[in-house]
Amino acid sequence: MTGPRLSIIPARAATDRSLKPRDLQVLCVLGRHTDDLGWCRKSQVKMADEMGCARSTVFEAIERLVKAGYLERYEQEEENGRDSPHVYRVILDPKHADPRSVKEADREPDDPCRQAGTPAGISAPPAGPEPAPPAGPEPAPKNDPLRTTHQNESEKERTREEEKAIERWLKKTHPAWPSYISDSGPKALAEARKLTDEERDAAADRMADYVASAKVGGRTVICTFAVYLAEKRWEKLPPKAQPAAEADDYAPPFGPVWMAWVIAHMLDGPTNPAATAFAERWPHLFKLFGMARSGKGYRFGERWHALKGQMVAVPVDMPQWNDWKALFQQRGWPWLPDPGRVAYFPVGGPDGLAAFEQALRGNHDAGGREAAE
Repeated sequence: MTGPRLSIIPARAATDRSLKPRDLQVLCVLGRHTDDLGWCRKSQVKMADEMGCARSTVFEAIERLVKAGYLERYEQEEENGRDSPHVYRVILDPKHADPRSVKEADREPDDPCRQAGTPAGISAPPAGPEPAPPAGPEPAPKNDPLRTTHQNESEKERTREEEKAIERWLKKTHPAWPSYISDSGPKALAEARKLTDEERDAAADRMADYVASAKVGGRTVICTFAVYLAEKRWEKLPPKAQPAAEADDYAPPFGPVWMAWVIAHMLDGPTNPAATAFAERWPHLFKLFGMARSGKGYRFGERWHALKGQMVAVPVDMPQWNDWKALFQQRGWPWLPDPGRVAYFPVGGPDGLAAFEQALRGNHDAGGREAAE
């Protein structure tokens, strides 16, 4: 089994009826990658890919989790000013008032519940009408009016945020519908509210396919957007056509071909040794790494595909992974962007680098500057 075995999240989330299924799923995905203090750094694009949903769905779920007090979020930027995956902290324990902070002066002096004891031969006085205080630092009782009021306000706030998210979705999606000018906005909004996040994503994704199929069928008038949503007409469409297969010379990021080119390029040394900035010192790597952060690979020449047998998969944070990272640092090579779970390196670990270089030079004397050659 590969990947994390456990997900650490607050137990209260499992029974929080205000959370949507996607909210809990996003919380579980983040909980798979947290450290001992609950921190992790995760890309929303990669989370959406793992969950099989749109990035907007992940974004909206994170917004709700932050407002509900399950997450802290901090935005990050790369040195070049570009956006970087945000840093999150899963909040495992909510904050509660410390009962020790209650001042002695605030206590009733004749409160029988707070007497140190009862003299011998005298029965204890009956308990007063007040509820007994919490025995320790546990959460307040469920019938606490302050807590109930706070929960109601939180639920209202979440409802308002969900309503705003649906309105934003409709404002973005509806104008592309053929009958938008004459459509009823309130009716479309009412039908959009009845759908789940996944259904709204699917409706927007297949909207153009439905309009195209209606025109092929000879229709001159398209139904209103509200009818399209109410009847879920996108579900009657044939499965979406799969994208055309990529060319044989295409290689995904961090795979054997992609990494063979990267290692070869580093063995040749920086393009501009006098420069200090990554973009100027290693311009080809800078471009390739930037594409990899977006999940984009590259097309490489046949000689790079011939080196696949010299590469082996190395899981992230395993001993050999750390050995490679130390070698990169020792040689002054720029380290890789976040590959997710695994990246390929020459067989034999850092000790096998010489054999890889021999195979590389024997395969092509010119080295490896041109990726598409």
